[in-house]
Amino acid sequence: MYQLKLALRPAAIVEAEAKTEGRAISHVLRRVVEDYASMYGLSRSQFEALEADRKALGLDKQGYFKELLDHRYRVVLASGAGAPGPAVPQLPAAAVSRKR
Repeated sequence: MYQLKLALRPAAIVEAEAKTEGRAISHVLRRVVEDYASMYGLSRSQFEALEADRKALGLDKQGYFKELLDHRYRVVLASGAGAPGPAVPQLPAAAVSRKR
């Protein structure tokens, strides 16, 4: 068991989210911690690639998430909300079949 203290604003945000979801505050906080630790449930290969990128950039997790969100923010500024991001290069068919 852990006990933590939150400032009023973050506490209000967590309480509001818990109420909206019909969940306990502890559930919301547990999900936040689990998402942070697992990079939002990405597959192992995705996690490992992004973790290597994070380390190569010399960023902590918070800084890396900010970097990722900044990239999306720039797409939104350039193309508008809901716009697809830049085209993602496709893996060669041989690489895709090996991954499965």
